[in-house]
Amino acid sequence: MKTSKSKSPTPKIISIFNNKGGVGKSTICWNLADALGQEGKKVLLIDFDPQCNLSIAMLGETTFVKTLPTQNAPYGTTIRSFLQRFLQNTGGESISLHKGPHTSKNVHLIAGDFWLNVYADSLNVGADLLTGTGLTRYVALRRIVAKATEAAKTDFDYVLVDLPPSFGALVRASFYSSDYYIVPCTSDNFSVYCVGLIGQMVPAFVGDWQIGLNRFKATNPHFHDFDTLGKPVFAGWVFNGFDTARRRRTKEEINIGLPTGDKQMVQADRTMHDRVATAIRDDLVGSLTKNIQGFNPIAQSVPDNYRIGDTEDANVLIQNSLWLNVPIGRLDKFEQVVSLQDRRSWAANQVEQIALLRSKFAEMAAHVISVCA
Repeated sequence: MKTSKSKSPTPKIISIFNNKGGVGKSTICWNLADALGQEGKKVLLIDFDPQCNLSIAMLGETTFVKTLPTQNAPYGTTIRSFLQRFLQNTGGESISLHKGPHTSKNVHLIAGDFWLNVYADSLNVGADLLTGTGLTRYVALRRIVAKATEAAKTDFDYVLVDLPPSFGALVRASFYSSDYYIVPCTSDNFSVYCVGLIGQMVPAFVGDWQIGLNRFKATNPHFHDFDTLGKPVFAGWVFNGFDTARRRRTKEEINIGLPTGDKQMVQADRTMHDRVATAIRDDLVGSLTKNIQGFNPIAQSVPDNYRIGDTEDANVLIQNSLWLNVPIGRLDKFEQVVSLQDRRSWAANQVEQIALLRSKFAEMAAHVISVCA
């Protein structure tokens, strides 16, 4: 008697998004993936941003350039090699997976391409989405993940998608395919403002998808592939790039010889952190809960303040990480770039900061494993 083959587990697709630039989306995507990989999780990174910052950071500029289309390889080995054929319906869609030289071996990357702008231009909200005739175009990421799984010959646990800072078609397409999304924020007023915009736009995205799905189902009642899509769940936020200072000792602590206190967030950034946290609670979570019906738009195991991570300003460590194509938490195994600091060895405080950032991304990975179950 033949036994049925067990179905492969479906990876959790997570968009890393804020419509504000400079909040560390690509850095968080890469370092979070590396931390998950070190926990034994199989991770697929998708660079869905035409700027390709994630691809360049992980692969290095020289290697990345080799992935781009040439006369002999007109599709290259970027995401374009799938999407262009998919859009033109020529067949032969292919996926090329890349690995960073210093990133966890459990992490694969689908490299980005400036051509993603062409894919974005092909997505028409009115004709394709709202009429329900072009839903397949909007959820191409699902096909990409399935194809990548075949190419890797492994089942991914997580797919992290790096996105451009906009509310354009690429973000819609990622959200419609995603199970969860994470919002990185920085210590500035615009982050507070953008959190509110996300709270307004995500319910609109979900509503547009539902309109299109309803029209599609009216003529295709027995087709169920789209039924579970278009339901992105907020999985938390990350406070990134803040400054810290050592806590000052009291006179009593000085008199008895206690060492300098632990590092603490400086007051200005603490104030801004609290403002962002309030905006997350009221303008994002509050709006999602009020304006989205049919599914719970907030992850069940998210912390009470919805924050799943915090990473202080990495200063020159960020530049070294990008130049060396090394995740921040691994930098102490490498010499730093001389032209950035005029020395190769790390100072003691830099080694301490590398270790701290390594632990912070490990904590973030643990939250993702818990929240995005």
